Amino acid sequence: MQFGNLEIQVGLLKRMFWGTNQRKWLPWKDELNHCNALLIMLFVDFMQNRNFIQKVDPKHIILVHGQKDEMGRLMSALMLQYNHMPKEKRPTITMPPNLQEVKLKFARRRSAKVMGSLADREKEPREGESVSGILVTQNFNSKIVSPEDLPTYTQLRVGSVSSRLHVPFVGQVSTLRLFLNEMFTGVIETENEEEKGHDGNAIVTFSFHEDQVKVTTGKTRGIATVEWEASPLGDVLADSVVALLMHAQSSAASIRLTSQPCGHQRKVSSSSEENEDGDQPPSKKLREEKSQSTTESRLRLIHNTLLEQFKNVEATYESRVGTFEIKTDAGLESGSLADDDVLICNVRVEFEDDMGIDSKITVECNDGKLATNIQDCIQNVATAAAPIKI
Repeated sequence: MQFGNLEIQVGLLKRMFWGTNQRKWLPWKDELNHCNALLIMLFVDFMQNRNFIQKVDPKHIILVHGQKDEMGRLMSALMLQYNHMPKEKRPTITMPPNLQEVKLKFARRRSAKVMGSLADREKEPREGESVSGILVTQNFNSKIVSPEDLPTYTQLRVGSVSSRLHVPFVGQVSTLRLFLNEMFTGVIETENEEEKGHDGNAIVTFSFHEDQVKVTTGKTRGIATVEWEASPLGDVLADSVVALLMHAQSSAASIRLTSQPCGHQRKVSSSSEENEDGDQPPSKKLREEKSQSTTESRLRLIHNTLLEQFKNVEATYESRVGTFEIKTDAGLESGSLADDDVLICNVRVEFEDDMGIDSKITVECNDGKLATNIQDCIQNVATAAAPIKI
């Protein structure tokens, strides 16, 4: 085969032009004829180079070892030839000077099989749809499986680390129960009546987050045991439980909840039920506060928040429902009103349970923007006051 004055009798180029679709690098290994980069170093005309490039179809073309002007013309002709192709499918064409380093990027395409429960779908997956799982590669074969399917489709085993921490705790169980329910949702309390604690009472265990975090009290005198499955979320929850244990035996609220009246007998007159300022005594206040439900305290918090924003707010409580009537002389859309005009907004807050977690808020007002702001404000207060959902 001749290219101008250069004749090639053997080699890879000769086999390419003879029409074979394989390259024999070794007697026992055949490889498909596909080039990613092509180095043109032959002193031939454009037609011969173009035909050769079209048959090889490389991803990168480098023009070297030629007269600068002629090679520039060849580069321009090649770029014009591929101009009709989409940009992402065009080959890169470069003409570096001598001794200049050339760097090429070759994209590596990897494929993985989705196996197990991840592949069990009713609908066929669409292009671009994300798959969440664990990528496992062995012997150049990749597969994506869920953590539950690792023992089935791989030789890997999933393990867990259990942690246990003994925290000094001299408070009462009722105080810890209150603090945990105020902070977290779904707290499950169990009593082991078969096994008695140090004081003869049953051992109490609080668990949440699908029993991955447990707090046990009463088993050892002055000690509360915190057990959890080690994980990013479990470690954070365990840290918060330890902080609650310390707070439940040292804060002013815990001291007030666990304090007992003086044992000395004394005569209390009826007039001493109220002090000089007309306020009720602390013991009576404490009894009334204990009788209030959690939902009522949430509703009173919402009422106090509205009073900080509006001067005239009337509240009515009925079981888990609170209604508030807001009167104002200005709105966000309507602006300032006349002296005799009053803008009234009716707010209704209903909690689904006695824990005061989920609430339904409705606001009726002629000023739509003001109604939206009031609803967002109450929703933020209710969310911030509710225990953390896990």
